[in-house]
Amino acid sequence: MGIEFSFSADQEAFRSAVRAFADREIAPIVGAMDEREEFPAHTVAKMQKEGYFGVPIPEEFGGLGLGKVGYAILLEEIGRVDASHAAILGAHTSLGLTPLLSYGTAEQRKRWLTPAARGEKLLAFSLTEPGSGSDSGALRTAAERSGEGWTLTGNKIYVTNGKEADHVVVLASNDPALGPKGGVTAFLLDRGMPGFSIGRCEKKMGLHGTSTAELLLDHVAAGPERVLGTPGRGFHVAMTALDVGRVSLAAGSLGAMQSSLEASVAFAKQRTQFGHAIAEYEAIQFKLADMAMKVHALRFMVYHAAQEQDRMGSDPAAWSTSDREAKTRAAATVKCLASEWASDVIDEALQIHGGIGYIRGTPIERAYRDARISEIFEGTNEIQRLVVARDLIERGR
Repeated sequence: MGIEFSFSADQEAFRSAVRAFADREIAPIVGAMDEREEFPAHTVAKMQKEGYFGVPIPEEFGGLGLGKVGYAILLEEIGRVDASHAAILGAHTSLGLTPLLSYGTAEQRKRWLTPAARGEKLLAFSLTEPGSGSDSGALRTAAERSGEGWTLTGNKIYVTNGKEADHVVVLASNDPALGPKGGVTAFLLDRGMPGFSIGRCEKKMGLHGTSTAELLLDHVAAGPERVLGTPGRGFHVAMTALDVGRVSLAAGSLGAMQSSLEASVAFAKQRTQFGHAIAEYEAIQFKLADMAMKVHALRFMVYHAAQEQDRMGSDPAAWSTSDREAKTRAAATVKCLASEWASDVIDEALQIHGGIGYIRGTPIERAYRDARISEIFEGTNEIQRLVVARDLIERGR
């Protein structure tokens, strides 16, 4: 399969528009947002108005219809300025809208997908529990049959957008004995439903602009219209969303790497030591070269993966087993490398900046804190390596 890729004139125009928006609207407020550890409601509302919360969703469902490539452009440019805004977008779009587009009924799309794609509602996605992280099939949140519907009881943790979301995709166990193979169901829950409440919101090392909330479910009644996809097939719903999320996370990491590289080049050219700009020293040049090579390689990987997802479309029923496996492996690969390379590049950027890079509130220091979680959420990198290795062993290539 070829890996040639180029952006269309419309995609380049979209990139320019997003970059101008991020520089104008987001960059000026990031420092204060990070220091106060508050959700950036004002800029989120502006992004919603621009249509950024529905970029990959077809226009017929309220989105901009720019596909996964357009979505990756958005995340790269937003991630260049701030990881929190990128994470808010990702939780809503990759993890919230994707399952609705791929598995939602016509009525579910009308009720939940279209308003969210238009930016009128905010979405979240809830899989992780206190006893199940990487072992995502070991859910304890119970979904018990109640007449034609279900009753959900349990608690979820680490839910990005959990405090602010209007609607949440919740994964629950309908049969613990079956685990991910028939024992997990996806539900669509609304803020304010009886028995649904917000618990603890975590204080974090980074991503200070995002809420990371606990969701408490106390006998929440969910009618059959709230089941997303087929009962027992929720694990497929989750994995479809995560395949998109891992590529978009990589795009955000790419943006952070690019901005760190640009800042380091500029700093190295103006910072002098021993009578010379530090950019003249081979030790610094080698660091910059290594950073640039990783940025260059990742850009091809991100957009190739996004392009392949666009080629496959959004209907899981149309995917061959081989295509699904290749998509999952590509997403795991690019997520794993992007998150680790971002940490490497930002660490080198901090080293080039020296003491000033370690000062609280500087862009490099903030990027350093924000980047670390990317090796953990949306599936730890250990899990990504298992995904790649098992597919490699099964297919032999």
